[in-house]
Amino acid sequence: PQLLGGEPLLLWDEIEHCPCGSSVRVESVHAVEWGEWSMLKPTLWAMEIAVNEYRMSEESGQSWNVFINLAGDSLPVYAPDTTARILSKIVPHYNFVTSSSCETGLVPTNLYDFPKWWHKRAHYTRRETEPDWIWSNGTSDRTLSIHFGSQWVIVQAEFCRWLVEALMGEEGEEASESMPALLARELQQSKKLMTDETFLPTVLMHSDEFASTIPQVDDETGFLILPDDDVQHFLKAVRYERMDEHLPTSSGHLWKNQRYDVPPNQTSELIDVPRPWGPYYLGVYDLAHIRDSGALFIRKVSSHVDDNLLRLLPVDEPEEIPWITWPTHEITLAAKPDWKSKLSSLQQHADELKGSEAAPDDDEEL
Repeated sequence: PQLLGGEPLLLWDEIEHCPCGSSVRVESVHAVEWGEWSMLKPTLWAMEIAVNEYRMSEESGQSWNVFINLAGDSLPVYAPDTTARILSKIVPHYNFVTSSSCETGLVPTNLYDFPKWWHKRAHYTRRETEPDWIWSNGTSDRTLSIHFGSQWVIVQAEFCRWLVEALMGEEGEEASESMPALLARELQQSKKLMTDETFLPTVLMHSDEFASTIPQVDDETGFLILPDDDVQHFLKAVRYERMDEHLPTSSGHLWKNQRYDVPPNQTSELIDVPRPWGPYYLGVYDLAHIRDSGALFIRKVSSHVDDNLLRLLPVDEPEEIPWITWPTHEITLAAKPDWKSKLSSLQQHADELKGSEAAPDDDEEL
């Protein structure tokens, strides 16, 4: 197996010798462009593969029960057994389509919760000149108000199956009358941006079949509530990330903490430079907020920014995450010493001195 460009796949040996016995596929099927509908295609493709090629069977029962998509710069907060234990408590009840940067926490943000001038609302309403889309289920009409969340999701197998069938139909043809298919078509035809943050959250918020799977949270703490025992769970976000800190939030919150920047001497081959709005890279100073969020995954992480995170995470229990946060006062770091350049400069200076001493003096010649 090869990566694009002919380079050997470095992880192939790990995949071949995976002790868990899981099925691993390596595919490259979509070229995505930031902000465009193509950002959604890998997720929808993966859902279709999971539904159609890893179906339930009467003999073995359901082969999978949760769909999780991850970016290559993500890192799990907890060890596999701990993650599985947490998922077994929350996934039977809820679908998660937001991250910590969502202003309304675990519940997607209604477009109209943003001020009229906010860029997300202005774009989707064409500055209040474009009405919401209407979907008719045959007996009544429903307004499809856009909701913002995240392109990174943790959702139930039943939700994936319903969505795949709604988009493609039982016979592999587009089910043009379904709500998800209508929304997908309208988003593409109207050339809306950020659809990776709006399509799945909007579908979830308007689906009768899965209305009960929208996370329930405590109004005061923002913690997840489990319906079985009506007890708050420590989880405020399933994914922790830092985004959109270049401006105040739509509600006027002002960001105060510093954030990690890409070292100026790093090349684009090793690490990509975040866009002004993020997501930004994380490091050990973010650990307290990661622990407080209860998140199962974090991003962005890179050994070229702070490799300490790779030594500290994952852990077995939240209490094992060090309570390290950003210093109260701004800090700056001295540049890393470049001894190679310094020694080279000193050697050059020494050579110049030696050369000047060896040169004959004009008066002595005379």
